[in-house]
Formats: sequence, structure tokens, C-alpha cells
Amino acid sequence: MGAVILVGKVDPGMKFHKYAGLLNIFFSLLLFANISLAQSASGVLRGQVTDPSGAAVTHATVVMTPPASSPLTTQTNSQGMYEFKGLPPGKYTLNVIAQGFTVYENDNASIADQPLRLNVQLTIAVEEQKIQVSDTAPTVDVNPGNNAGAIVLSGKELEALPDDPDELQSDLEALAGPSAGPNGGQMYIDGFTAGQLPPKSSIREIRINQNPFSSEYDKLGYGRIEIFTKPGTDKYHGQFFVEGNDSAFNSTNPFAGPEPGYDSTQYNGNIGGPLGKKASFFFNLERRNINDLAPINAIILDPTDISATVPFADAVPNPRNRTNLSSRLDYQIGKNNTLTARYQYFRDAQNNSGIGQFNLSPQAYNSESTEHTVQIGDTQVFGSKIINETRFQFLRERDSQIPVSTAPAVNVLGAFTSGGNSRGAIIDHQDHYELQNYTSLVHGTHIFKFGGRLRALRDASFSQSGFNGTFIFSSLDSAQDTPSNPNCDISAHPATPCPISYQFAVQQLAIPGGTPYASQLSFTSGLPNATVTTYDGGLYAQDDWRMRPNITLSAGLRFETQNDIHDHGDWAPRLGIAWGIGGKNAPPKVVLRGGFGIFYDRFQSEQLLQVERLNGLTQQQFVINNPTCFPGLGVPVVLSTCGNISATTPTVYQIDAGLHAPYTLQSAISAERQLTKSATLSVTYLNSRGFDQLLTINANAPLPGTPGSTTRPQPSEGNIYRYVSKGNFKQNQLIVNSNMRLGTKIQVFGFYTLNYANSNTSGVSSFPSNSYNISQDYGRASFDTRHRLFFGGTIAMPYAFRLSPFMIASSGSPFNITSPNDLNGDSVFNDRPGFVSPATCATTTISPTDANVYCTPVGTFDARPDLAATTQRILPINFATGATHFVLNLRLTKTFGFGPKTKGAAAGQSLGGPGGPGGPGGGGGGGPRGGGGPRGPLFGGGPTGMSANSDRRYSLILGVSVRNVLNNVNLANPSGILGSPFFDTANGLQGGPFSSGAANRRLDLQATFSF
Repeated sequence: MGAVILVGKVDPGMKFHKYAGLLNIFFSLLLFANISLAQSASGVLRGQVTDPSGAAVTHATVVMTPPASSPLTTQTNSQGMYEFKGLPPGKYTLNVIAQGFTVYENDNASIADQPLRLNVQLTIAVEEQKIQVSDTAPTVDVNPGNNAGAIVLSGKELEALPDDPDELQSDLEALAGPSAGPNGGQMYIDGFTAGQLPPKSSIREIRINQNPFSSEYDKLGYGRIEIFTKPGTDKYHGQFFVEGNDSAFNSTNPFAGPEPGYDSTQYNGNIGGPLGKKASFFFNLERRNINDLAPINAIILDPTDISATVPFADAVPNPRNRTNLSSRLDYQIGKNNTLTARYQYFRDAQNNSGIGQFNLSPQAYNSESTEHTVQIGDTQVFGSKIINETRFQFLRERDSQIPVSTAPAVNVLGAFTSGGNSRGAIIDHQDHYELQNYTSLVHGTHIFKFGGRLRALRDASFSQSGFNGTFIFSSLDSAQDTPSNPNCDISAHPATPCPISYQFAVQQLAIPGGTPYASQLSFTSGLPNATVTTYDGGLYAQDDWRMRPNITLSAGLRFETQNDIHDHGDWAPRLGIAWGIGGKNAPPKVVLRGGFGIFYDRFQSEQLLQVERLNGLTQQQFVINNPTCFPGLGVPVVLSTCGNISATTPTVYQIDAGLHAPYTLQSAISAERQLTKSATLSVTYLNSRGFDQLLTINANAPLPGTPGSTTRPQPSEGNIYRYVSKGNFKQNQLIVNSNMRLGTKIQVFGFYTLNYANSNTSGVSSFPSNSYNISQDYGRASFDTRHRLFFGGTIAMPYAFRLSPFMIASSGSPFNITSPNDLNGDSVFNDRPGFVSPATCATTTISPTDANVYCTPVGTFDARPDLAATTQRILPINFATGATHFVLNLRLTKTFGFGPKTKGAAAGQSLGGPGGPGGPGGGGGGGPRGGGGPRGPLFGGGPTGMSANSDRRYSLILGVSVRNVLNNVNLANPSGILGSPFFDTANGLQGGPFSSGAANRRLDLQATFSF
């Protein structure tokens, strides 16, 4: 069974007023939808739906769209029959959709007092179709691809999203919600897993969290985002768009210094149409000139008096320009064979990146990135029941990063970072190859799907990261952080660095013959070049079995493998069931779903390159505790003055011999309810368990014991940073999702998520505080954001205005509290303090009896706990919680239509239709790649960019978009380093969907001309 798509006319006279609060609007509209659908009725329409051979098509979706209200939906029974009763006399649009067939559309179904019989014969899905997804009222059914918790955006809902690609991506990630585990969700672009997000004007449809337990996908279904680009249309259509912003329109960033003027402009143009009777094209060009600012907020020594500290705030220009060119060609080789080709070019150039919050301007680097993407897809339809799709992608990426300064980096924990950027010069060349072949076969009540994917990546990298050296200081001006500190002895305990303040080092530089100590120095030398080639493959098979008209069972199995690690065989079973309750011959009123699956993550090339480089031969990384060679800010270091480097053993990176690909075992149960004919509600409980999760340990750290222990398992070796798969996590989520579409007038949707998560790793690059007992770090996960609420949509208003709200509210995320000292000598500053008591102080104060004890707004802690001698316990990980966040974005547009009326304009989006029998993706509506994707129709069937508010050949849309319209200050998580001047005090904005660069509130003006 496929999804149904239809269009009705817009009533410009409807008015909406007297509302207070976005949530009240949302639920009031759900009630209004139900009331507005009640009307007088008397006509009857019935008929039979058959395939080209005359056989009955069961479970097809049939929709009748009245001229000025919401559509009515039913399904064909076991004989292919459908029936509508109580229809008011008038002219209707009739649409029929079934898997494996084109959308049938009849916009002249006239209903009178006498019953009307209309039989429909469907054809295969390679013909021109006219469709408008966003006007279809949401329904619940047992199709695995139609879970009510999914979000499908197209047409006017897609228009409501930001045009800025960065803002679009952050908003989509917010829409997808928190994915399970530390690795986040996955974004697919036309079915591929790599590549740059295309401009919004070339996007046809976005699907989020759809069919979460399909075995076609390697990654988790919850948190998955699928992007589908536009094909050409059967008539020439185009669009030109311009958007601009100026600092005069915005509110300032409260953490920046005086802000110089800045602005940004975005230009976009596209055109699409036919190339004869068998081909169509779509071409898009976008240019963005972004003159933004990087806000700095830190604490430094007073340049005129180094015995004092002063706050430092600045706003450094951060200009960027981006070019995105994309094109797509669809060619019908034969009646049942379509070829699709797509090319995209992307270039991003930035100056003064790497600056912000603690990072001062010398940390800047300039970067340039280019990306070429070529995609080719061949779709063949065999009869009316088999589709085979072969697809190939080649992506070439070239990245470069050059630091402004090559002086040593200086990191004063919790105060500022200056000097040259420690990442150094980087030039990276990546070539991605991806080959897919998928087959779908309909047999009776079964839809069988099987196929495979092979990916290869060659990464040739030049990196001088760490070549300039990095000095670490434990504090800015702590009086006790000197070599004379009674808690440390540099000569007696060389394995654990003595904490040194930056102020002490600068004072020593001012004294003739002084010794400018630092807490730690790390630097790298050797050959900068390294190359790795990785391969991974996946095979899958799945059966979606309609056991009964109201029960669907989906069972699948996936096999994955990759090179370069010990683990070469990963089996991932998937299972899903949907049971419809009520409805009889009509769609069910309630659907209960359950699902279970195993999902694997791959070991990435970044870690392989690290192992290839830092093996002790190609490159050598040295760590020196308490070096005596700090030269001052901006001054190159003379390594010969740093101590006996020849006696220091280099740090190496390794892959654990028993490393396995990490996997997540996920299960879900949900109840979906048809609230009204235009609204649905779903409640989902999601349980996720992560096993073999990746992290990095120091396999040769000093053995636990007394502070300052120098005993290592391998005494002749230095630090051995080893990638291991010993982490785990547990996560429980409750997700409430509602969706309402009232014809072309109102489309609103929202969700609430309650989330609990515990883990002992934050990802492959995270280190445990104790490499010999990683369970010591099990506790609140970094992704344990307790509450998240979202509301969005688009509302048609009188006089061709359209209002699009987008609201996100979120509780704070956890942050870790750490000591400024490396207590166990593993060269990582992530040790947690001892928990003294829950007593709090309004501001951080140091105990008068013990300089290591801090009373803070979140508790009292000991920065140098001696657990063997006291009853203290180590503070739990991620003990503190950051600020809550709230943002409301609004977009208001006004459409002016002119020129002659467009015939059939109501069906005018180039959205394609279903691509055959479910496609390889497991679901109605053409599967995850159906609906006008590579397997969709040759022509999109309508104007590429025309507004649904206009039925004229030409339209001009003027708009204003305001992000954070209420100017709420959304704070980033503060520093958790004890002794930091910013402990539990934010020094920046949260970013992501909550703020943008130099502006706390941002206003953009927009104009779009379409023809």
C-alpha cells in the first residue's frame, strides 16, 4: 500500500485570530480540524481498482478531495472495491495510489444526488504524475513506512524551513530529535550517506524517522534524515531567490565585545523542464557571502599589570563564502527503464575560523573545502511487480587548513587559549565510492526486498597537527600553582605534572634567570603524510508480509563487514509488526507497532589515519611534564631548553586487537491514533542499549596507587593510546508526536521527548578518567537531555500571507566537573574531583583551611582527592546541568501572483510519486527512495518553485524570517574546570538552532520570483 497525495483549492478568506501561546494554537487547531470537516452530504461514489491485467488491486488508498475542505480517504477491499458515501454534490478530485503503480488522478469527478460508479485501472510507476504531498491529511495504517511518528516535509512545509543551509541542517537535526547513543543520527542524500546538503530550492522532500526498523539501512531509524532532490518538470519553470541580513537588523551577542558592522547575502537561481519527450533536467546555482563575527569572551592577564587579571571580550570578523552548483538529469531509456544522473559542486572558503569563546584571535586558521559529487542511477521495472535499481556515487573532497600563526599553542585551562592553532597545517584529499543495487518484488501479500551496498574511501592526508607544540597551564593566577606547592614535587613525582599557573610562568619570564615552568608540553615531529584506504559492505533481505488486512509483519536481516579491524562479520536482524484496530473496510483508527533491531557503526578513517601517523615511526608525539622552556605568547619554542627529550618515550596510537564494531540494540513499541480526519497522535517508547562502544584508553598509564605513581605495565614505553570497544550505554525515551494537515491551509506538527541516558563513553576520541576501570565513568551520558519540545508548521492567512512558526524548547544538557590537575599521570586533564559535600556557595570560593577544596554553586569539591586516606568519593560524571533553551523562529511571506492563470496549478509541485512496489526501502509511497526520487517519474509534473498561494504563471514572494524572535539568551554549557573564572558561568551562546554567530536575534529579508 502506498501513500496518498492530493490537492484542493485554497480558501483565502479563512481567518485565524484570538490565540495565546503556541501550544494552545496547536491543540486548538487539532480540534478545529475535526469540526470543520462536518458538512451536508448526499452523494455516493463507488468503483473497482484493477491493475493492467484486470486483476483487483487490494489495499489501494483512494482519496476524494472536495473543492474547499479536507480530503476523504478509504482503502480498497479484497475485491479491489472502494466506496464513499454522504458526499455533498460538487466537483471533486479523485486520487488512487497503490504500491507498484502510478498515481491515478481525476480532477473532474462530479458528484450528484445519484450514485456514481468509477472504475480505475492503474499503470506502472514511470509516467508523469501530479502530486502534492503536504496537502494530504495524515492517516494511520499498518504499512511499515507510514509510521505516524515520522515527519515528511514537502511543498509548503518545506518552504517554511530556513533557506540558509547551515540553519537548515541544524533545524533538521533538531527535528530528528536525539538519536540513541553518542554518535547521533545519519543523513542520507538521495539514498547516499556522504555529501553536502543540497540547497533547499533543489530539495523535493525530506523524511525524518521513517520506517525505523528497515534492514536496508545500516544506521538507527530514529534520528535518520533522508533528503530527496527535485527532478525536472514537464514544463519549463524557474526561480530566483535573494536573501539578505545586516547587523542593523539583529540584536547583539551579549558575550561579544564591541561588534563592527557585518552582513550576509544569499543568491539562488534554478530552472527545470523537459528535454524532449523522454528527458527532463533541473539546474540550481547558489552563492552565499557571509560576513559574520566570531565572539570571544575570556579572562587574561592585564597587559599593563601581570599581577592582575581582566576580562577580555572581542568580536573578530569571520568572513566566509560558499558556492553550490547542482544539476539533475532524468532520461527515460524505455517504457520501464529510467536513468537518473546528478552532479553537485560545493566550495567553502573561510577566514579566521577556530576563534570564539576561550579561543583568542591568534588561534585563527584559514580553510578551503571543495567537493564534487556524481550520482548515477538506473531503474528498471519488470512487469508490475519487480523493480531493480542500480546506483553509483563518486565523491571527491579536497580540504585545506592553514593556521595564521605557527607559534606554540597556550592553553590556560578554563581561562583562554592563544598562540598558534595546535591543529597546524592540514591538506586532506578524500575519494569516496559507493555502489548500491536494490530489488523489490511483490508476490501476493508479500513485498520482498534485497540488495547490497559497497563503499570505499581513499584518504590521503598531510597533517602537521601538534608540530608547533602546546603548553598547558592548570590555572590563570592560582597562588598555589607553583613549583613550591607542597602537594607536588617535580623531582619526586615526574609522572604527574605539578600544577603551574600562567601568571607564575609570565612572572618568571620577567625575572632574569627565572624558570618559566608550565604544567605540560606536548609536541609532534616526523613525516606529515599518511594514506589509508577503507572498504565496507552490507547485504540485506527483508519481507514485508501483510498477514491480514490489518496486520503487517516485517522481518529482515542485514550483514555488514569492513577492513582494518579484527571484526569482519556483523549480523543485524530487524523485526517489526503493525496491527490496525478498528476501521473494518476503512483505514484503522488505532495502530499498534512494535519493532526490534541491531544497528552497527563503522570504525572511521580518521582513527585509522591517527594510528598510521602516530605509530612512533612516521610521527613521534612527546609529552613532557613541567617543562622549563615556555617562551611566552607568540614566541617559537626552543626544544633543546625543555629538558632531556631523548629520555622521553613517544606516545603511540593503536587499535585494540579485539576491537569490534559498536552496535546498538534498539526496541520500540508505539500506539498511533487517528484523532480526526486531519490529525494523528502517536506515543512511542524507545529502549536502546549500546554495546562495544568506542573510546580511547591509555593502555600504559601509571598503575593506580599513590599519587605520583610512576609504575607502568610496560616501563620502557610511553603513553599507548589504544582504541577499544569496551563502552556501553543505556537509553530510554518516550516520544509523543502529533501531526495535523487541514487541506492547503494549515499544516502543523510537533513532538515531545522524555529522555534518560547513561553511558561510560562520549565517543571514540573520549578518554576515561581511569583507563583501568572505565566503569568508574558510568553515569549520566552527554546526550542525556531530559526534555525536548518541538512545534512547527505553516498556516495560510488572508490576502496570500503565510506564517510559519518553528519552536524548540529543551532542558539543559549535562556537563562534567573536572580537576585542573592530571592526578593519575595519564597525560589527560579529565580527572574528576572528590565530592566533599552538597553544600553550595553563591560564587566559587576556596576553603580557608584547604586550598584544594572549592565551594561552588553546585557543591563542594576537592581538586586533589586522596581517596586512600579519606572517605571522599569521586564525583559522578556529568554531575552538573547547563541552562535550559528556548527559541521561537517565525517566517512570514506574502505572495503576489500575476500573468495568466496556470492550468492545473493546484497540483503544481514537482514531487513525483511512488516509485514502484515499495522500493528497497520498505514502505509505501515508493519506499525511502520513491516519490519522485531516482526511481520516480520522468517529469515532476508541476512548477518547480511556484507558491501554492498563487495560481498565476508568475509569482513574487516577499518574506521576512526572524530567528529567536523573542530574543531569548540561550547559554552554552559553562566550564566545569575547578578554579576556572568561568566555572558554572557561561561565556557564549548555545549555537545550533538556538543562536547564530554574532547575533542573538537575527532578521533576514527575502524575495523569490518564480515562473
